[in-house]
Amino acid sequence: MINVLITSHSKDLAKGLTDIIKQMRSDICIEYSAGTEDGELGSNFEEIFEKMNRLAKDGLVIFFDMGSSMMNVETAYSMLDEDLQKNIIIAGSPLVESSLEISIAIDENTSLKDIEDMISSYKFNKLD
Repeated sequence: MINVLITSHSKDLAKGLTDIIKQMRSDICIEYSAGTEDGELGSNFEEIFEKMNRLAKDGLVIFFDMGSSMMNVETAYSMLDEDLQKNIIIAGSPLVESSLEISIAIDENTSLKDIEDMISSYKFNKLD
């Protein structure tokens, strides 16, 4: 089943969103990376890169909030082996709404193409 990674500047936001999704779908593998190593607002490249490496083998959709989270996700993606890159979708759709909707929709039959189609249904895309 496709895994989910939430990246945000705020640990509270990412943890809260992850908790809501886990409460609705306890069978999904969802993790987050948020804040700096010292607990401040920010983004942690090393943590994002490690989680992408570990979660991408089975397929991974990554959601981000803004700015350096997006930059760190894109940089980490560019440093991955091509075999892992093909298993990852970076979602530019609204963080809260799309991560919740898409995570709940994922099942063992969901493909990365299905995820791309769901993401493209959002009018707002931070990657455009």
